Amino acid sequence: MENIRVIEIPPLTVVNSGSISDTEDFEAFDQWWSSVDVKHYITPRDFMWYNIKKGYLEWFFALPVGYKDTGGYEVVDFPGGLYAVATSKDAEEAAIQETKASIRSWVEASQCFEISTSDNDSAERYVMTHVVTPKVFKEKMGYHLSDIFVPIVAK
Repeated sequence: MENIRVIEIPPLTVVNSGSISDTEDFEAFDQWWSSVDVKHYITPRDFMWYNIKKGYLEWFFALPVGYKDTGGYEVVDFPGGLYAVATSKDAEEAAIQETKASIRSWVEASQCFEISTSDNDSAERYVMTHVVTPKVFKEKMGYHLSDIFVPIVAK
């Protein structure tokens, strides 16, 4: 699949939403990080994943250097690492699952990389998503696009 790309995210200091269990949690974290001045800041800067150990969805926001207001959310270290990435329609479960399967197939066929597991990776990492389209895109198209990040390691 030629639309798979491999990126490396550096270790980051991030603000962690904690459990996103309902719309209020989602909107509160979205409102906080949307208020952070990011005019001169790299993107992507936020990611979501389902934390298997904790059993809930988490949202991370890369904290700009020197930024102090964390909105009361926990500051944690994000391990970074290699990810195989592809784009999917957001919130369409079938499209998301198809994209994840395509990424996994590509990784297995690459013979250079393998999916990150607790056996081959010292960092605890999960599949992440990041919405890549602005609000106006959803207003006009009726959906967002998201990048799906599958953690990988080099063989």
